[in-house]
Amino acid sequence: MMNNKVTKVELKKVFKRSFMYGSSWNYERMQNLGFLYTILPVLKKLYPDKDSASPAMKRHLEFFNTHQTAAPFILGVTSAMEEQEGNEGAASITGIKVGLMGPLAGLGDSLFWLTLVPICFSIGASYSKDGGALGIFIALIS
Repeated sequence: MMNNKVTKVELKKVFKRSFMYGSSWNYERMQNLGFLYTILPVLKKLYPDKDSASPAMKRHLEFFNTHQTAAPFILGVTSAMEEQEGNEGAASITGIKVGLMGPLAGLGDSLFWLTLVPICFSIGASYSKDGGALGIFIALIS
């Protein structure tokens, strides 16, 4: 790995790509393609040649599944570890990524599906009680 540092340009690209992170979900490895696509600007900056980029890209094509809103946190941690350790720290990068995806999936699922969605539907139902159309829109934004 060369002495490249991740700049705000790459981080903005990762941020923009994180909105489409779940669009390539598949049954075999869940969200791995979206994860790789999202972190790719960082990998291109850190590994400019094909020989060093290939192991990093293959590392991020392994199984990955977490809650959609928790993924940017894992992307940030993984990007920082890629910058600090590179291909020499492949085992620790994969270990942290795998170790974070389960707990953050549980946290994100419980906060989103068990808290936010019922609250939005309750508010929407109270607005719709008297025939108002606003309640449907409030329920649907969740």
